[in-house]
Amino acid sequence: MDYRRHQEPAVLLRVVARIGTRAAPVPKSLCLTRRFLTLLSAAAVFGPGPAFAAGDSVKGAAIFERECALCHTIGRGERNRFGPNLFGITERKAATAPGYEYSPEFVTEATWTWSPDAVASFVVAPGLTIPGNKMSVFQGVPDSELDDLIAYLAAQK
Repeated sequence: MDYRRHQEPAVLLRVVARIGTRAAPVPKSLCLTRRFLTLLSAAAVFGPGPAFAAGDSVKGAAIFERECALCHTIGRGERNRFGPNLFGITERKAATAPGYEYSPEFVTEATWTWSPDAVASFVVAPGLTIPGNKMSVFQGVPDSELDDLIAYLAAQK
């Protein structure tokens, strides 16, 4: 499996986010546009999302338990924890988990529908994707485990 395919967009996202923090203040709408265009261009350059299908969802379940289950549930209809329930995440509009109170930053800036690529970009560096969101304290999933985790999350629908 070629992990560089997933590392490079994440690295590009980190660089754009860091450059944005050093420059003069930029309106949030332009920051969101820059992030969206970065994700869109990375997806165009590095290919479509179905590459995550090559991940091992059994390994992904173990990664979810270790990295995500403290804050998230994954079963249909399970309650939210510190983070929202992730059942069906790869087909859901961002910031719409029923009964979950998202941070104002996330509600304002997360205007996309989750895809495997969008989830991958977010879990690699959540604090750089949307600074100030509740998941900003999470250090991110290692690139070596990303395909397996995304395969598991995508299978939960």
